[in-house]
Amino acid sequence: YPPGTNITLPLAALRSDPYVAGAHVPSPSWLSSVSLLEFEVDGPAQPQGGGQYGRTDLNIDAAWQIAGGWALVAEIDMGLYQLHPALRQFADNGNYLSGNFIPIASLDIGRSGGVLPPNNGPDYSSVDEARPLDYTDTGCTNPVPVALGHGTHTAGLLAANGLSAQGVQGACKHCGLAEWKISYTTCDRPSHQVLLVFNSLAEPRAITSAVDSGAQVLSMSFGGGDPVCANTPTPPLCLAIQYASDHDTAMVAASGNNRADLQYPAIDSAHVISAGGFDDSISLWDESPGSTTNCPVVTGHPPGTECGSNYTQINAVVSYDHQELMASAKHVLSTTYPNFDYVAYAECGDSYGTPMGDGIGWCTGTSMSTPQIAGVVGILRSINPLTPVGTTYGAAGTVRKVLASITYEAQAGHARERHFGYGRPDAAAAARTTLGGPAGTRNRVTPLFRLYSAGTLDYADVTSPQYALALMINQKKAWLPVSTLPTVPGYPSFPHGVNDPPPPTPRASVYVMTTEVAPRNDGPALLPLYLMDKVYPSGEDYMLVTSKAEIEHAYANGTGYNLRNIQGYIYAPCTHEPGCIPAGAQKFWREYNVANNDCATFLESERTGASGFEARGYTAACPAGPTIMLGYVYTSISPCADGTSPLALPWRQHLQERV
Repeated sequence: YPPGTNITLPLAALRSDPYVAGAHVPSPSWLSSVSLLEFEVDGPAQPQGGGQYGRTDLNIDAAWQIAGGWALVAEIDMGLYQLHPALRQFADNGNYLSGNFIPIASLDIGRSGGVLPPNNGPDYSSVDEARPLDYTDTGCTNPVPVALGHGTHTAGLLAANGLSAQGVQGACKHCGLAEWKISYTTCDRPSHQVLLVFNSLAEPRAITSAVDSGAQVLSMSFGGGDPVCANTPTPPLCLAIQYASDHDTAMVAASGNNRADLQYPAIDSAHVISAGGFDDSISLWDESPGSTTNCPVVTGHPPGTECGSNYTQINAVVSYDHQELMASAKHVLSTTYPNFDYVAYAECGDSYGTPMGDGIGWCTGTSMSTPQIAGVVGILRSINPLTPVGTTYGAAGTVRKVLASITYEAQAGHARERHFGYGRPDAAAAARTTLGGPAGTRNRVTPLFRLYSAGTLDYADVTSPQYALALMINQKKAWLPVSTLPTVPGYPSFPHGVNDPPPPTPRASVYVMTTEVAPRNDGPALLPLYLMDKVYPSGEDYMLVTSKAEIEHAYANGTGYNLRNIQGYIYAPCTHEPGCIPAGAQKFWREYNVANNDCATFLESERTGASGFEARGYTAACPAGPTIMLGYVYTSISPCADGTSPLALPWRQHLQERV
């Protein structure tokens, strides 16, 4: 409806219609770093301090010695700088740069809901923050937004590539980063500048679309008024949060910056992990304790706005548990949009902390805390993709229980507290706990779910239950678990809502390792399994590759495969077979069916014979290159890599015994 419309009448009409479940005016949301209400570039004198102290205070570097993480994490934000050296996957010449940003898993839905464009329409696959106006407006002479960098900054805190020589690294070393852009450009006539505007109406669709594309974790550095979903369950954002929870997708959201009670969705502790903020002294981030004297002046906002982390208030709603975990929020160093400052009064942008133009800088807010916590969750979801998130922090055998019970404060015997919640996670201790098994365990295995699409004649192998569900709900191609394979011990069903029919039973014949640390020092090294896919005129092909050379060949040599995220690790081929093959492991093959344009991976025992893959036409080398025998994997009946047999235990029980 146009501005000025009396919404009361259409709301009443919709609500009286028996075929309408609900009608609502959405509550506005805002970003949780700073409010973009002024556009000056030159800020105050540079304060001292700042940096990636959150990595130290959350013990993230030590966690990387156990597992770097490879889960698919979706950031719902303003977009990012797609060519940032610390984020991009490939150079212009096709060389693989090891960046974690996944363009094929990202989409701009902030402008018109994310509907894919016609052939000559705007490109919704671009999620760059600097996308210019899609129309001509003589009120603004420069079509590019003037203040950029919020999404780029949070993306770097989540998954910046430490090999890029940019001086920053994300919390999850190898996590795939999917960017869901929920902003749009508009001409601000009073200032004659193009602004990048946060679109709160796009939040629900971004959440559900990210879930439908297989995200294991959502990082949400925004929030707003609480719609009280328990009382009015039909607002779209409430439904989206419930949908993500039903799919066991972890959600991390910013607590907010107003020294007040938590904003929504962070306050929804039944479904969402809240991320509060501390400063470089590991104290609650607060610019002016007990007053507003030292708080930044935010035009159009009351004193105290953007002054410190939100926390649980004494008069808080009793149905919410509120503050859960903490990460750094004050002058946090990360990637920035080069040559742009986001906002001056909070020292946020490319010129703060480091020289302008270098693509790194500071920003402040619980927006910065959120991706750090999401990155730690990504590490844990990589170590054991089948461990449930948990609908409350206290549910045994869940990711949230691990994080809450292993914070530095919990280890020191401190109870939960309304300002700091459970405290700051000890990422290394959480990784060891999630790894499970006896003391000294170096790795574990997880099923490589095999699915097949009769519509596109394609086998797809994935380790994430969320990505398996994403393949199954594809209405056109409908990948389904291969019914002839063994079921997964202790994991009888993929996640689903309590009122939804269960999906097909999970099945796998191959089990891969979840960390890059070899189980034994005297065994073969480990190789990552990278997932790539391509759409052919006749269908689609998913395949797994294990090297930089294979990635570049499949991507740049005219074959046109897209790179997604890692799907676990396998043993590298070794010499002097069979003696060098680890006990209980089998050869793992990848071959191509030319007629079906399909690469498939399978065990040595599935390769030959009347019903084997080669008898069904899988005899050629895949477009990734000539390598056919990729390495060695475990089977559904083999012992785990550490000598124990956790496959005989329910997956939840295995973790619960550790916690």
